[in-house]
Amino acid sequence: MILERVPESEEGRSTLMACALVATSWRGPSQRRLFSSVLIDEYNYKSWMNCVVSSGYKAHLLKFVRSLTHWRDPNPKTKYPMENLPQDSGEYLSALPNIRTLKLYHIRIERISEEGFRTCFSAFRETLTALSLGTFDTSFSAFVTLVDYFPNITSLELGSIVLEPDEEPAPVLSRPLRGKVHVWGAHASRLEFLGRFVKLELEYDELVLDSFSHLMETAFLERALQISASTVKFLRLAVGLERE
Repeated sequence: MILERVPESEEGRSTLMACALVATSWRGPSQRRLFSSVLIDEYNYKSWMNCVVSSGYKAHLLKFVRSLTHWRDPNPKTKYPMENLPQDSGEYLSALPNIRTLKLYHIRIERISEEGFRTCFSAFRETLTALSLGTFDTSFSAFVTLVDYFPNITSLELGSIVLEPDEEPAPVLSRPLRGKVHVWGAHASRLEFLGRFVKLELEYDELVLDSFSHLMETAFLERALQISASTVKFLRLAVGLERE
């Protein structure tokens, strides 16, 4: 019970790492906290693969992961191609059966095969309930295919979006999207994406729009408020950090 209450901070992580070495009975609870939330980026990717994935402890440690953040591209002018995920990360993604939250940042979602989806996401397809897409480039059809792959999503976060041309018609969602939608860091230039997004079958009951520099532009606000307009029970509009 004490280990479960160690704060989530650098000092807290150091405490948990020390506690994991004290006794066998302390190791499990400490590791469960240490690996409950994992960030993979350009700087720790090699150590993650060498020390955890390829060390023989993969099944033991990766089963603790509940939240995964994948941020592989340190160059702000480019995006990490999603089709590289099966090759670069398939080995550990396929060993994460308990993920509830997946966050992808600085990624380009162009086209990924059904086999690629299975390689990347099949282990947690049924357990995932929250999907967050940060700064990303995508075609609308690729976006819909990705979201539709996870049947139990109840929280969808969308950051800054660059919408690329579609080479094929967007697929239709297999079921309504329910729960919470949170759109942040977007501007009026994303109207095309929002215009197509609101035409999907949406049943979200909570809508959060924040950090908009052009939030009060009439055209943008009208388009944004069309999202789940018939079902929304909670709406928050936030401009910057100080006023709502």
